[in-house]
Amino acid sequence: MIDLLLPHTCGMCGRHIQSRNGERAEICDECIKALPRTEQATLKQNSTEMTVLDQPAQIVRAAKTAHLQRAGAFLFYEKQHPVQRLIHLMKYADRPEIGRTLGRLAAQEWRDSDFFDEIDIIIPIPLHSKRLRERGYNQSEFIARGIGEVLGIEVDTTHVFRIRNTPKQALQSGDSRKQNVADAFAVLHPEQMYHKHILLVDDLITTGETMRACLNAMKAFRGATFTVFTLCKAL
Repeated sequence: MIDLLLPHTCGMCGRHIQSRNGERAEICDECIKALPRTEQATLKQNSTEMTVLDQPAQIVRAAKTAHLQRAGAFLFYEKQHPVQRLIHLMKYADRPEIGRTLGRLAAQEWRDSDFFDEIDIIIPIPLHSKRLRERGYNQSEFIARGIGEVLGIEVDTTHVFRIRNTPKQALQSGDSRKQNVADAFAVLHPEQMYHKHILLVDDLITTGETMRACLNAMKAFRGATFTVFTLCKAL
């Protein structure tokens, strides 16, 4: 009855898909198989890790300085590819459950690797309160909750905040990206994160400036170590 009254379509190909086990499916089986996976769960010093660190020639030293254990993206992102439609729907068309679906899929496929080992808590990159009100949800939080559901790890949205409502990074270029997110984040009760291993989650990484700005604010979490997960890595 739900499928008849409220037909639902695949976020990638647009074809009608039926609900599964009483729940609406966000991506059809054919498109799940066709997702452009990076296989970065087992690839250390991969392109996502080097983007986050911004120091590919000195990656080992930079990783120690940033207390970064691992970084990886689940999918490659390219304009005009069907994944672009998927991410657009997730972020701007009120279909955040796409994020939860892909977060769960990533966790299911990566949990046999060591990528998520010893993670204590999951923190999604926060949106500014004004943008959160406008959009109604934080897509990165949905991705994080999908991962947390599979791995049985708590998702925390109370310790990291976006204190500046910055213009969209996609509209910036060059050095303006770095300036745009400088000092955009702040933390609360850093003592509660002492020696935690934190999984920091975002939807898309391009130049890594947003991720680095957030990690910089999280230096206040003394003794904490970090693993970075992004749903997509831009090519």
